[in-house]
Amino acid sequence: MLIENIAQPLPEGAVNMLEMRRVTKRFPGTLALSDVDLTVRRSEIHALVGQNGAGKSTLVKILAGDYRATSGTITIAGTLADIGSTRDARELGIGIVYQDLSLLPNLTVAENISLGREPMRGVGLDRTETDRRATEALARMGIDHIDARTKVRSLALPERQMVEIAKALSLAPRILILDEPTAALTQDEAGRLFAVLRSLRRQDIGIIYITHRFKEILSLCDRATVLRSGCVVGVFEAGEITLDGLVEATLGRRSDVVFQRTTESVQTAGSPLLEVKNLSVGTRVCGVTFAVRQGEIVGICGLLGAGQSELGHALFGDREEVTGSVELHGRPVSVRTPHRARGAGVGFLSDSRREEGVFPDMTTEENIGVASLGRFVLAKIAPLIRKRLLRREAAQVATKTNIAPSALGRPIRLLSGGNQQKALLSRWLMRGAEVFVFLEPTLGVDVGAKIEVYRQLEGLAAVGKGVILISTDVPEILGLSDRILVMEHGRIARMFERGDASEEKLILAMQGAGVNGTPN
Repeated sequence: MLIENIAQPLPEGAVNMLEMRRVTKRFPGTLALSDVDLTVRRSEIHALVGQNGAGKSTLVKILAGDYRATSGTITIAGTLADIGSTRDARELGIGIVYQDLSLLPNLTVAENISLGREPMRGVGLDRTETDRRATEALARMGIDHIDARTKVRSLALPERQMVEIAKALSLAPRILILDEPTAALTQDEAGRLFAVLRSLRRQDIGIIYITHRFKEILSLCDRATVLRSGCVVGVFEAGEITLDGLVEATLGRRSDVVFQRTTESVQTAGSPLLEVKNLSVGTRVCGVTFAVRQGEIVGICGLLGAGQSELGHALFGDREEVTGSVELHGRPVSVRTPHRARGAGVGFLSDSRREEGVFPDMTTEENIGVASLGRFVLAKIAPLIRKRLLRREAAQVATKTNIAPSALGRPIRLLSGGNQQKALLSRWLMRGAEVFVFLEPTLGVDVGAKIEVYRQLEGLAAVGKGVILISTDVPEILGLSDRILVMEHGRIARMFERGDASEEKLILAMQGAGVNGTPN
């Protein structure tokens, strides 16, 4: 694949595209980065590695101009840089492709690529030049099957990602940052992306590649920098990078768990409550079979894009192309739509709380009651809500989840993330769900709220409910689960009983390796 030289010329004598020296970032009460050094050479793919919260996002936001470093220096192509805004970052030649793509679906490919710097003809958009610019940007990546006039909404996810990269490259960057670029790609799609990146490496571009997929680092990257707790703990050259070495550097001596269930709370699980048989979701989930017993917390983990999120949504009827069967109490049930899943006794807490969970302008008690409105309607011909009854029942269930009574009448958008999550749990308790599917339940909540959420999950198991905990937070999975299923490429790759798993074992399994680093 031939890609034209698109980077801004590198000053004579400059060897490194990026040098960050002793970069520190403090927030009130938090030291996010401490004396971080990072060097990215010209024509290099440099991996940036670390667990969630290690400081990767903060570092990228400093380079993007979203944050200013508290102290330290940044040099780009041999010149000291002051990055005070996103515009500064663009003008300095920093291009970023985030995991959550920024393309606007109702615009064409060409309009997205030129967004914010549209060529004009008179008082209107020069569509001919816009299309030409986009076609040229795509051709530089060896892409000739995407029409620049196509609406982005009609493109498949891998095509959107290629357009996002083409958009970044159209700015002639010196440094290209890719955040988890293969999270939603199949192996074949990822392979095509790697071919593009290897071609870009032959140009004067420094690529920062952020990923949790260590195998990709082994096959693609020239060097790797590992962050832990805001500090650089290792820099590996290509010949030094090993799977075990990356795992050891990433984990360090951190404790396996941040929360441990009490011995009394770990019940002997009862009979099978939910049985999932040969469940597939398009090509993202392939023939998954497992069971959840009464009083059991089953943890499901994997790297981003391994299929666990698709599985969780499918169990609540929120995905198409689903095959396989689901049984509750030994009887077949339909979970092909959210309405049917809800009727079957399945409750679902999404990782997108704001988009798929709360109704921000409704009160907390109304949010709690929204899945059980049938019992509060006066009559079908006059759909008026019996607010006094709703208020009473919402207050009863809220006491179980430790929501303050004063919060029930307030708009839920005014509550903290932790209290919003407890309100969503209350919703399904009111509904009488028997199986709870939690997808990243502590995403975006503080440590104190996390512990409260953990106690609620523990309490559900204690009263015989079935809990499916889907999380990329390995310590969370370890601390809560009775059994742990590890997903890789849409399949269940390993299963661990409680007590047999460790953080190292889970991370190795998520990477597709055995305990000693051998392939599964």
